[in-house]
This record gives sequence, structure tokens and C-alpha cells, in this order.
Amino acid sequence: MRVLHVIETLDFGGAEKVVVDLVAATKGRCQPAVCCVKHSGELAQRLGDGVQVFSLGKSEGNDLTVPWRLARLVREQGFDVMHSHLWGVYLESALAARLAGVPLVHTVHGNYQDYGRRFIPRLKLALRHRLERFAARWHQRIVTVSHSIQSYVVENIGIDARRVETVHNGIDERLELKGERRGTTFITVGRMAAVKNHAMMIRAFARVAAARPDSRLQLVGDGPDRPALEALAASLGIAARVEFLGFRNDVAELLAAADVFLMSSHYEGVSIAILEAMRAGLPVVGTQVGGIPETVLQGESGLLVPDGDEAAFADAMLTLLQDASRRTVLGRAAAQRQREAFSLESAAQRYLQLYAGGLQ
Repeated sequence: MRVLHVIETLDFGGAEKVVVDLVAATKGRCQPAVCCVKHSGELAQRLGDGVQVFSLGKSEGNDLTVPWRLARLVREQGFDVMHSHLWGVYLESALAARLAGVPLVHTVHGNYQDYGRRFIPRLKLALRHRLERFAARWHQRIVTVSHSIQSYVVENIGIDARRVETVHNGIDERLELKGERRGTTFITVGRMAAVKNHAMMIRAFARVAAARPDSRLQLVGDGPDRPALEALAASLGIAARVEFLGFRNDVAELLAAADVFLMSSHYEGVSIAILEAMRAGLPVVGTQVGGIPETVLQGESGLLVPDGDEAAFADAMLTLLQDASRRTVLGRAAAQRQREAFSLESAAQRYLQLYAGGLQ
């Protein structure tokens, strides 16, 4: 069975890492390949030998040739199933699968952004939902990575509930790394964009740093907000204590040496970054949005606060920083929950069942 994953790029990101991990987990049981509609990206190097990567070279904006070129690729290469990821390729993949006559699975990886309440943004969202409802008929299954997203897809978009199911993201739980933890290091991993709300995190850390001058914050990742965030840290007088590490290939090692993981997003699905932190035995301080409460159990594997509540976020950070025994208890529970509820093998098995079901 040949499976073609379709995504815009394999640049650094959570959904992109899911694709890479799914390919690795399933390539012994099917023949996966990846088509990047725009360009491949740095994560393509992690796919390993024997995995084909195609690129259609789509530029920004609409390109009406993409569905036909994608359908031709599917037919010429003999793919049996398509698996698309993220809204950016939803419509093109649906039309291509229809043209090529193959079953299609689509994964919705994240919560829908807030389009705002003004007329034009609301009109854009309504049009998007109409297109999603129309194209849903061409999908074997629409998968959401959290129950909160599943509810939105069914209740707000209006897609038939019988076509939708949740498959939680998973990661390989076999990775074990030991690091020297000092009891003073907060860490976060993610793209520096407005949705991640790093600015609130940095302001909360400034409050913590006033009480604990030995504490430090590490931010792994990059993005359009980085210059503004660096300026914010400088304006708060904590630039020497906030480390902007950029994209790294040693994230597992950094997590193993940190003490508390932070996630301040306005919305999330099931965050791969959180799962990797849980695997490393880190307690999580996060916001109560999207799939985060499904991932991190309040008071058991982390502490969750309302979205945007800087004071509550800082209080949770300081609570864990000052209580080593509680960090240990929550961290152990986080690692156990990741192993039991968010394994890569469980996710891979379900996707393989969906692929096979589409061929019956």
C-alpha cells in the first residue's frame, strides 16, 4: 500500500514533525512518501533513506494547477491513498483525490484561529467553512488531534459527525535522556508567532525573576515575532536571563536539562512540544485552551491557567520553581501519561487502519 502525505512544507513545526514521525512509524508496514506543495524544508532531512519527497513549487496565493498536478503525481507514481495535513492543502488534496480516484484522509492539527468579529473576517470564515463542508464528502475520514477540535469541526463547521474522529498525536516514548537539572530553568519550544503568546510568557518570567534572580528562560525556535520578543526582554531588564536559542537539533537534550516546560498559546491542538516535554519528565505550565487540557491534567501532570492571565501564569511558574518535590511528582506523572495516552505506535496503528479501510 503506497501512501502519499500532502502538506505545504516540511519547515520546522508541530504538524510537520507529526508527518515525519508517522512516516518513520509506518514505513515498515506501508510505503509512505511526502508531497510538499510549496517546498520541502529542513525536516525533510529526517525522513531517512528510501522515502520519496516531491515538491510542486507552489508560490504564495492561489494556484489552480495544483490539484491537477497533484492528481497526476498520484496516478503516475501509483499511490493508493492520500493523507493531507492542515488547511493549506485541504481543498487541493480533496480535488486531487477526486480526480485520481483514490481515498483521502485529512488531519486537522490545530484549533481554528480567531478571525475577529468584523464583517470581512467573519465573511472569510463563513466562506472557509462552506468550502470545508462541501469538500468533506470527498474524504474517507477527517481526523482531529483533540476532542475540542472534533467538537468544533462537527458543531461549528457542520461536517457530518460520522466522518470525523479524534486520533491524538503521539511520539516515540523509547527515547531516554538524562540531564543535570539545576532547579532554575524554564523552557519552551515553538514558532515565535502571535498565536504562541511568548510576550505574555516573557512578562510572567520577569515577575518570577524578581523573586528568583537565579532563574532563567530558554526559548527554542524562531519566527516573525523574535525581534519584538528580544526587545521586550531587554526593556524588562531580563535580557541576560532570557536565552533565544533559535532552531535546534538537540531539543531532547535541552529538555532533559530543564526543570519546567511552558506553553502560553492562545490555541493549540495536541502539542508535540508538550508531549516531548512530558516524555522528558517535565511538569508543564500551560494555558487552558484547545487540546492542552486533554494533554496536561490539571494538578496531576502540570498547572493550567486561563488564556492570557499573566499573573496566574507567573504564580504557577513560581510555585513549581520553589517546590522541587512537586516538580518531581508532576514530572513523573507527565512521563507516565505520555507513555500511556500519547504513543506514536497507537497513532500509527489507527492511521494504518484508516488507510486500509479506504481501500476496501
